[in-house]
Amino acid sequence: MDLRAPTTFLVVEASQGERVHGLLKTNGWLEAHVEPLRQEAGRIGFPLTAGADSETVREVACSKLGVSSKCIVAEVARRDSVDPHHRLTKAVQAWLDTHQPSLKAAALVPTKWERLGDLALFPQEWRHSDAWPTVSQHPKAKALWEAMAKALKVTSLGVQAPIADDTFRSSQVEMLLGSSEVEFTDHGLTYAFDAAKVMFSSGNVTERRRIGAMNMQGEVVVDAYAGVGYYTFPMLVHAGAAHVHACEINPASIAGLRAGAAANDLLDRLTVHEGDNHDTLIELKGVADRCHLGLLPSSEPVWEACLLALKPSGGVLHVHMNVEEERIEAWTAATIHTFESLVAKHGSGFSVQAAHVERVKWFAPRVRHVVLDLRFRP
Repeated sequence: MDLRAPTTFLVVEASQGERVHGLLKTNGWLEAHVEPLRQEAGRIGFPLTAGADSETVREVACSKLGVSSKCIVAEVARRDSVDPHHRLTKAVQAWLDTHQPSLKAAALVPTKWERLGDLALFPQEWRHSDAWPTVSQHPKAKALWEAMAKALKVTSLGVQAPIADDTFRSSQVEMLLGSSEVEFTDHGLTYAFDAAKVMFSSGNVTERRRIGAMNMQGEVVVDAYAGVGYYTFPMLVHAGAAHVHACEINPASIAGLRAGAAANDLLDRLTVHEGDNHDTLIELKGVADRCHLGLLPSSEPVWEACLLALKPSGGVLHVHMNVEEERIEAWTAATIHTFESLVAKHGSGFSVQAAHVERVKWFAPRVRHVVLDLRFRP
């Protein structure tokens, strides 16, 4: 479809929308790539394909649906495609036609990307395409980045890179256009941070929502790896935790954590413990009803400290780990045994039970990101 040409819409009362949509789709008259046209006074326009005769469509709708007095045809100069991949392909091909006609858009358009507010991040594999060296070094490359950003309706573009092998697990995003400072809302929560310095895993959304759906009313929680509040905020806002002690070592993450806490009005229910959690967790002995251990590939270095952070009345630990699929049951049993040994070592007197094992996502071939919910009772 040529998005530069006018788009024809069949405009009806919104109350007839579902029936008209079904009629158009059944007859092959609905243009799937274009957003519906919403008008005032409860009316909606459905885009028609270029090959559909608008008067025929209107007459059929009138006769079959009985909407003759309220069914009109309208033309709009131009409407964006509802499919961002479609928009992106068009934008890239237009640039290539002018600046690099030997290449096709398929060689340069990524199949997926991550959106953080007004920043779109392409996967690191995108830079491995044969077209990347030619395009990235082109004197008009900025015009391409601008066209791609406009197609995705963002102001900034970047490319993902492997997480740095440093104490902070820093992001190594390469910015192509705009600012790496982002602010966005996810599941009713505001996050704000520098994406070039901080890792944010949108792929963990199901686990953030699972944690947020738990009942933590009145609880004191220790978040051993708080980051910019990935789990801290859902526990405070959605799960209803009374207070969270957030441990974080990365200064950039701490800045994002504080900014997000202010934006969500959580500063009075959050205590940030800056520095290495091997040190800060010592200060939290016996204060928690629950501890969250959200580090991959393993949070094992602070298992003992988080056990000691639980109150004498016991509580829950959420232990994240990367585990081979076929070893999940064995790992669960081994983890329980490790904690039983730690309980015996410190004379805590807890029983240790596996309440749940959550398979969050595939981390690598045959390797799962899992979360083990462990319950400790006197």
